[in-house]
Amino acid sequence: MGQVITLVKIPITEIEEWARSKHSLPSVLADFRLEDKELVLYFREEEILHDTDSSQSAKSPQRRRRAHRKRNRMRTRGWEAVARITNSKGQRCTIYKPFVGALQKTGLSTEEQKKLVEGILKSNKNKPSETSIAYFLENTLEYLRTEKGEKKE
Repeated sequence: MGQVITLVKIPITEIEEWARSKHSLPSVLADFRLEDKELVLYFREEEILHDTDSSQSAKSPQRRRRAHRKRNRMRTRGWEAVARITNSKGQRCTIYKPFVGALQKTGLSTEEQKKLVEGILKSNKNKPSETSIAYFLENTLEYLRTEKGEKKE
């Protein structure tokens, strides 16, 4: 047995007029599309075009999505926070006890300090990048310098 399909075409202008009669909408229908089982209409106010705006009006009115970037999150579970500081770059940072304990030793070269910080981060199942290692190292050293300065006074 065959199947009967009924086709109904409705001009978008009729749907636009119907929507305008029910709602007070901006003057220009900018875009329309089907999303799932819904017709979505995009309205905007009519713009007065200037020479500089003409290049922008040629672009489609679709919203642009931000590029998804992987955030550098380090596992710090189980580490005791010693202090919260604002570093020289204006960032709010937490200083952790394992770093303070390891970097308090005097006479370490910068390479040895980097290796210590990298080892601490790796011991907590992190895969630290050079920037992450530098971040924890610099912030902890900055904290230790301010602590020494306060103790001398």
